[in-house]
Amino acid sequence: MTTSTTNTHRFYSLWRNRYIRDCIRNNVCRDILIDATIEYLNNNHRYLSLFSYNDKVEYNITIDFKIMNRNDVIGYVNNKHRDLIDRISIANGVDVAIDKDQQKQAPRVNRFDCNLFHQGLRSLSFYNQRTVGSGKLPDSIRELTIYSGVSNNINNPLVDMILSELPPQLKRLSLPNGLNINVPTCRLPDTLNYFNFQGTHEKLKRFVVPQNKVFKCTIGVESDQDLQWLVQHTWVQQALFETEYDATRVFPSHLTSICIHLIDGRLEKGILPSSLTSLYIYNYNEPLEVGVLPPGLQWLDLSDYDHPLEQGHLPDSLTELGLGCYNQPLEPFVLPNNLTRLTMNGFDQECFQANTLPRSLSYLKIGSFQGSFEHVGPLDNVFGLIVNSLHESVATLLQNVRTVQIRTDQISQHVSLKDTVIQDLVFYNTLDRFNLSPGFLPSALQNLEIRGFDIIMENVVPTSCISLKTDMANLNTKLLLSSVKITYL
Repeated sequence: MTTSTTNTHRFYSLWRNRYIRDCIRNNVCRDILIDATIEYLNNNHRYLSLFSYNDKVEYNITIDFKIMNRNDVIGYVNNKHRDLIDRISIANGVDVAIDKDQQKQAPRVNRFDCNLFHQGLRSLSFYNQRTVGSGKLPDSIRELTIYSGVSNNINNPLVDMILSELPPQLKRLSLPNGLNINVPTCRLPDTLNYFNFQGTHEKLKRFVVPQNKVFKCTIGVESDQDLQWLVQHTWVQQALFETEYDATRVFPSHLTSICIHLIDGRLEKGILPSSLTSLYIYNYNEPLEVGVLPPGLQWLDLSDYDHPLEQGHLPDSLTELGLGCYNQPLEPFVLPNNLTRLTMNGFDQECFQANTLPRSLSYLKIGSFQGSFEHVGPLDNVFGLIVNSLHESVATLLQNVRTVQIRTDQISQHVSLKDTVIQDLVFYNTLDRFNLSPGFLPSALQNLEIRGFDIIMENVVPTSCISLKTDMANLNTKLLLSSVKITYL
């Protein structure tokens, strides 16, 4: 018996074991999303039915069905294989009903018959619109998403009906920001572990929250009443301050995320809560001091800040930093060692000094920068780079990177990526088109996507390249190897 025959015999011996066969199938299809139409269900139901309900939950296998119009509603309701569907997404403006009676109500009021959905459905999403509801959603629903419609400042009887009795096993609930809620109370089930909603305390106070549950809901603080309610209801962990905030007033201690449009005064130590992980302030340009920012902060955006930064101003925990207007010399070791994303759109110094950009950076956006990276050395984790002008020192910056996206307005002389190890390159030139020349692109390049570049000479694209995506309408394909797959953007 040959080795090939022996291996085939072993395979079928294992495949005949139903438990092993199911394990193989489930692991191969783990985390897969299957887009199903009525035709697809009819043609493949015997294969889809091999996944049990528990298999699909455990291995995150989802069969998705989109309802785009009334015909899809009728097709779904009448299909004998609809029980295989796990998730339904309903387009805006669809009448979810099967009878032909036209409503004698106000125009643009749709119907939504909750009884049409099958038990076993795990996820449902639809748009907030003027809708009259009837029936009851299946108890099997684990995820419910209501998207924002044209306006959320409308009364929606369907939403009120659903919120008055949510599915008992619901795990995830997403509501559009500012949604009008016209029920006295909405009791959240004990199973809920994700709840996304933003509103004033008048809207948030309708929710009855299980004991010891906290959610990343956002309260829009527009008055002292909103702030007082927030202090007493610690299940709301995020706050958006839409009016001017007094910098001497201590923030509620349980908040993890704060967004402020305008601060009156200068932040001092102890004002921001120690639990804070993200902070966004749009109009703030007062000098920072050591210890003002809490030690666990991970995301910071100070769009108007333009004062010199010193060591200790930024906590070591920071991973994302946005300084939109910052244009001060950056000193060594000021930026935290764990920083992965840095945005400084106003930064236009002559160069970066050594030890100013941490090696952990994966995304660097410096949209006004025209200077040099020569003192920085390689940044091996960068996959996204946005600069105003690409300096020749970029070759050193990216010399060990295999996959990267670059966006620039202009390219200085002597720039060449030839000696880098880049294999996958997305390169956008956003102003005047640039003629690529031989020796410019990485010699190991395999996949290339370019916008704003022209290929008008031979030997521009390396022989290693197998895929090219370009916005060049009149590309002379004779300048490329015939093996290169070309896609026009």
